[in-house]
Amino acid sequence: MNGNSHSEQILEQERASAFSGDGLYEAKPMTEVEHRAVVSAGNDLAKHAGGVWLLITGKLTSANSEPGTDSRLRDALLRVFGYPRPEGPDRRLRINLLLDSPGGSLDCAYAMALYLAAYTDHLKVFVPRKAKSASTLLALGGCELHMSAFGELGPLDTQVHDPRNPANHVSALDCYQSVDYVRKFGRTTMDELVNALITTTERKVSAGDLLDKASGFALGAVQPMLQGVSALDFGGWGRSLMIGERYTRKLLEAKKAEPDQQKVDSIANQLVYGYTHHLFPIDCHEARRIGLPEVGLPVKTMKKRVYQEATRVLELCRDKSFVGFLSRRESEHERKAAETVRHNGSLDSGRRRSEHAQGLALPVIG
Repeated sequence: MNGNSHSEQILEQERASAFSGDGLYEAKPMTEVEHRAVVSAGNDLAKHAGGVWLLITGKLTSANSEPGTDSRLRDALLRVFGYPRPEGPDRRLRINLLLDSPGGSLDCAYAMALYLAAYTDHLKVFVPRKAKSASTLLALGGCELHMSAFGELGPLDTQVHDPRNPANHVSALDCYQSVDYVRKFGRTTMDELVNALITTTERKVSAGDLLDKASGFALGAVQPMLQGVSALDFGGWGRSLMIGERYTRKLLEAKKAEPDQQKVDSIANQLVYGYTHHLFPIDCHEARRIGLPEVGLPVKTMKKRVYQEATRVLELCRDKSFVGFLSRRESEHERKAAETVRHNGSLDSGRRRSEHAQGLALPVIG
């Protein structure tokens, strides 16, 4: 492995991503025809359900080379509502977020929750299908969580490069717990061996000699298991898990003036460390069981017609990424604002080309 590849892996780990890895959600952009079809169906949903509707689908990305999901949301909010009010969110503004995502960057999800909080303190999140992994973190930023009978959230354990094959990703929790299991295995092996030697030698051998023999045997048993793990790896896994835990606490603590800190800590710990594997489905019943309503995030069951119309919108997305408004007034405002930006951009580009051509023109001598 060359130095650049190792640096890229460290940077990827620093970004703390959490995604389901189910292979859905294409990276290629939606066509204009597909975009219009999604907005048209979204207009019907908004007309029936009422309110301002925003749609976010696809993997949550935060990239420097191209617009990430967080910057796309920021730009959409700016185009429709302008710069956030310095005195705080507009209490009259209520946004319904239709969310369907396999997850992605935890930093991106947390930033998006903050962007939305700058405009409204009444965000309802609707999950008809899946808001897994990092997108679960975004869902925690709402004041209400509406899930269908088929809706799923997911654990927030981060994904890191597999130490055995860096081309693949595994849960940092799996890595972390595997090392912890080896540690416990070594301790148990040593304890059992000491007790067996005491019985066998009838206490005729000193305790120091018994401990030396037992520890040597236990170390020989666990050392091969730990050869592929460095202290840097172990620390990185623990740190990446702490990122998801910290973001979860911050979002839940913001819901009440005096939050139940013990309950907040319990939920954050459960979402990061408390499930058997990364794809564990957290349905509406499990979301209530872990206590989300108790910290100010009531979990409600989606109405049948809302579920049907929301699912129709998502099916038209064809598992491609979408970030934008669906309600008629807001979607039209966003479309016109985007056209103005493109038009001004083309004028600026034409002006720059003209100035460049003038600068290259040969001077007239006469």
